[in-house]
Amino acid sequence: MGTRFWRALSAYVVSTVGDEFYAIALPLVLLQLGYPAATATFLRTVIMATTVASGFLVGHVVDRYGATRLLLGSYAGSALVVTAGVAAVVLGGGGYPAALGVAAALGLFSAVSAAAADAGVPQLVRPDQVRHGYSLLETARASATVLGPMVAGVVVTVRSLALVMGVNAVSFVLAGAIAGRRGGGTTERAERGPSMWRQVVDGLSAVARNRPLRLGISLSVLINVTLGAAEPLVLTRLVREFSLSAAVTSMVVVGVGVSSIVISLVVNRWTRSWPARPAMAGSALAIGASGVGLGMLHTAWGVGVMFCVQSAATISYTVYWRTYRQSIVAPPLLGRVSATCRSVAYSGVVVGTAAVGVLQGVGVTVAALLGWGGVICLLGAVVSSVLLRRTGLAQGDADPVVPQVDAQ
Repeated sequence: MGTRFWRALSAYVVSTVGDEFYAIALPLVLLQLGYPAATATFLRTVIMATTVASGFLVGHVVDRYGATRLLLGSYAGSALVVTAGVAAVVLGGGGYPAALGVAAALGLFSAVSAAAADAGVPQLVRPDQVRHGYSLLETARASATVLGPMVAGVVVTVRSLALVMGVNAVSFVLAGAIAGRRGGGTTERAERGPSMWRQVVDGLSAVARNRPLRLGISLSVLINVTLGAAEPLVLTRLVREFSLSAAVTSMVVVGVGVSSIVISLVVNRWTRSWPARPAMAGSALAIGASGVGLGMLHTAWGVGVMFCVQSAATISYTVYWRTYRQSIVAPPLLGRVSATCRSVAYSGVVVGTAAVGVLQGVGVTVAALLGWGGVICLLGAVVSSVLLRRTGLAQGDADPVVPQVDAQ
């Protein structure tokens, strides 16, 4: 791995930590300032909505302008938007509207930087290092989900929206400074790919024609609809029901993140000889069961353990689903299909969090939302597993073996 790769990876880690920090710190500060619990849920809805909407199109942009240029543009755009949010809060322009506006922009730039980072790995390493490069990229993303809440745990004690946004802006400025140093990579325009409309149509058509792919993406959508709002709901339970401080809640999220990464690594190594399809279904069952536990248990420790199980199962599910998807999609279409599947699946988060926010507004308890979401997810996982197996047997498909997690 050369200097250019490590510099690009370091900048991306800092940027992703900023995204995770904002997603955790803002809901905690809003809850401390007395905003309704639904405001934290709708904040996630806004982030995911812009991520989904832009996800169908960013592949075309990356093909046209190149990964390095887009990464720098994403960091600069994020810094400018968050700085504008700070100014709006300081000048009395409304804290929550400013937070929503910043969230919408960060969802867009997050989708751009994620696609650009994926596309940039082969350009920054030798052909024999591509696999290891992607492994390091996924490790960096997982680490950001731990580092972001750690920083949030310190900052939220001040209970200031302006400070949260200010720290967020600094993270993007730092990312841009790291990526933009001399020798950080070429800014030449990449070869122009298919039109934006053609890429969207090809991805959607491939999903629509492939029955196993339709079933798999349907399961992903169901998981996101029923439990996509689990994180803000768990934060609400910890702060409102169990009276934990924002700092302690952030440390719980950090502990859950570290533990879930370790658990998923152990589980994936233990099940590496399993076929991908049943392993994917088993992970979905674990996600649903943990959702039921999140709703039924009434202690902070119990909720924390169930949240850890759900996070680890989600990581494992993602690995198995990608493995299975690669076995049923033609290689020339894999990139477009992957981008389409990501946006379609994330649309479930938008629908789920919006519905949860409405139900919270009419008085449905957080525990009930988590518990019933887990029940629906469990039922969907069972039905999808049966249909996937029948479809595979009818078509004569062989289940691919799950590789080790560091090969993703």
